[in-house]
Amino acid sequence: MANSLGTAYVFGSPAEIVLYPSTSTTVSVFTGVITSTANEGFDISHECDTEEVKDTSGEVVGHIVSNNRLTLNVNCIPSGTTAANALLTAYLADGNGTAVISGAKVITCGGIADAVNTATSSRWIYAGGGSVKFTNAGKAMVSITLKKYPAANLTPGIAVIL
Repeated sequence: MANSLGTAYVFGSPAEIVLYPSTSTTVSVFTGVITSTANEGFDISHECDTEEVKDTSGEVVGHIVSNNRLTLNVNCIPSGTTAANALLTAYLADGNGTAVISGAKVITCGGIADAVNTATSSRWIYAGGGSVKFTNAGKAMVSITLKKYPAANLTPGIAVIL
């Protein structure tokens, strides 16, 4: 493990992530621990839509912000007690699947005090776009992008058949 003298630095963050399909919040499709050995890292960003209000001479006189949201990119190495168990962690949920994250370092992002962990804020949404990379030259890699809308407490919807 790395250490430093003088100034302290922050290194990666372990966490546990549980993915759920779009149809359930109780039956998971994958549980993975993003540990110091299996975590390639994650990054979080804050985004929102903005609009400038201009007067008749074209000067900005106001600024409107809406659709506050967070994006979390997670990269981890599929791992398990056996190769078969490790392969099970190379799973991508269906669109509108959700994720519960615990054990990550507490950080504030977008005005949310504990932005990554879901015990104090809403679930993350998996909207698709993940990937599983296999290579003969090294480790496999799972990459998923998750979204969170702090103003919305979203749960799986009910399918409507017409």
